[in-house]
Amino acid sequence: MGLLSEGVAWEEVERQATDLLSRYIRFDTTNPPGNEAEAAQFLAQTLSDEGIDSHLYEPAPGRANLVARLSAAEPVAPPLLLMHHIDVVPADGATWTRPPFHGLVREGHIWGRGALDDKGLGVIHLMALVLLKRLDVKLTRDIVFMAVSDEEEGGAFGAQWMIEKHWPDIECEYVWDEGGTGSVGMMGRRPIFAVSVWEKRSMLLKLTARGLGGHGSIAGNTPLDRLVRALHAVQGYSTDMRFNGVTREFFERISRDQGFIAGWLMRHAETPVVKGYMARQIKNISSIHAMLRDTITATVLSTGDKPNVVDEQVEATLDVRLLPDTDRDAFLDSIRRAINDDAIELEATGSPKSGPPSPVDSELFRALSQAIYANEPAALVTPMQTPYATDSRFFRERGVAAYGLLPVVLTGEELASIHGVDERMSVKSLTSGIKIALDAVGTLCS
Repeated sequence: MGLLSEGVAWEEVERQATDLLSRYIRFDTTNPPGNEAEAAQFLAQTLSDEGIDSHLYEPAPGRANLVARLSAAEPVAPPLLLMHHIDVVPADGATWTRPPFHGLVREGHIWGRGALDDKGLGVIHLMALVLLKRLDVKLTRDIVFMAVSDEEEGGAFGAQWMIEKHWPDIECEYVWDEGGTGSVGMMGRRPIFAVSVWEKRSMLLKLTARGLGGHGSIAGNTPLDRLVRALHAVQGYSTDMRFNGVTREFFERISRDQGFIAGWLMRHAETPVVKGYMARQIKNISSIHAMLRDTITATVLSTGDKPNVVDEQVEATLDVRLLPDTDRDAFLDSIRRAINDDAIELEATGSPKSGPPSPVDSELFRALSQAIYANEPAALVTPMQTPYATDSRFFRERGVAAYGLLPVVLTGEELASIHGVDERMSVKSLTSGIKIALDAVGTLCS
């Protein structure tokens, strides 16, 4: 079968997709509180205009999840689920050069919070679904499109809720979610498409120090003093670089685009004579560094607001990301030993169990690879372990193979805009992503 993308009028698709993403961004779905319902209704109307029915699920007032389905007349395989999340992280418009919720199309980009994380992927999936219907493709398996709430705050009202409450409506063999993407210039000369097949576990760690308050001019060894010492100890805490089957495969594939010496070092990164050197080199590539270690980042400090008053209680929240095989209790014990202060209370939440990695030899991974190589001949495709948690974990825990990929090539500056300032997707990338999605889904499902 030829590639489905070869029979499409792409100028018109590009115009429609650009307008759709621009309008989607205009719904402020900052989480908390989310307020995804209106955006979900917008998606439902867009699908309805194309003759595709959908259903909205309301886990809480103002929250919504959407499910639509293209059905195979005579399915011979279980469904494929295309999933993205509607909610976004906060954006401070004062620091942006473009308003974060206007969806402006300027300088060849669609600007706004969610353009890359994760409304852009939603538009790519939706347009692939629409094109399959327009082309009247004979499907061999159902294709389910799902837009969910609450991913940025853990998924309790989104993917997790749908699996627990409405599994028959979304039961599937494969999930295509967020997680990896294409990039250029990070390692080697070729565009690298990293497909997430596993991920780290997210845990919040709260440190609390209590003691006597008082006047700032006379108090000593205050709760804040002790908390600062504890944070300093955590900052100096070193975690080992550790490999597993997924990250070994990642390094092996990436090594193919390196020179002889660099490639050899990557293939032997675990050996004692090489490991220390590689750890120092990888530290300069933050995404790779985070992929191979347990990481701890202080994100919130809660203390008093009077400059001359010592607060009786102060707290710090740490964003902890654990490797899939890290023992949670042993990790917490090591943090307690590093802090070495019994007066500092530790409270950990999160760190769910990690399901098994999704296989690299599956039909969906092969379909994604085939579509990428057809549309980006110079690319290199590799599995990866995402250094953060996504909704895919809920499906992997249930035994469903889930893969994460925003199928576009991003520059380093564009990658940095995810959860950052001036998030945007280029119009060219949006269109190329739809081509890859159409060809991948078409290969798997027709």
